[in-house]
Amino acid sequence: MRREVVLPDEDVRALDALGLPWETAVTGGANWLFLHQFPVPDGYTTPTAILGVRLAAYPRGMLDMVYFDPPLARRDGNPIAGLSSLAVDGRTFQQWSRHYAWTPGVDTLTRHVRRAGAWLRSEFNKR
Repeated sequence: MRREVVLPDEDVRALDALGLPWETAVTGGANWLFLHQFPVPDGYTTPTAILGVRLAAYPRGMLDMVYFDPPLARRDGNPIAGLSSLAVDGRTFQQWSRHYAWTPGVDTLTRHVRRAGAWLRSEFNKR
């Protein structure tokens, strides 16, 4: 796995603790984290995906959105709002446009990854 972007030690420890393969890469002029075999909750058409996070200004600045490969779809056929496609690192990722108020010193890469899991779960609470 590539380690082209240096992350804060606490993020490295937290990512390692997940027990999933992960890598950082510089691709297309941007810094990225790719978390492989990210568990996708039941109800989607795939059990795991690569979760991508663009590390634009991180760790000094906020993180925003998440990206999935393969693209996620609900098994029940209901649409998922706020999606688009983005070519990254030779793949086509599905961008989930999800935003929140970033709190410097509180929010971290690890919290962002946990939020991504919550966004996946909460998709089924929408009517």
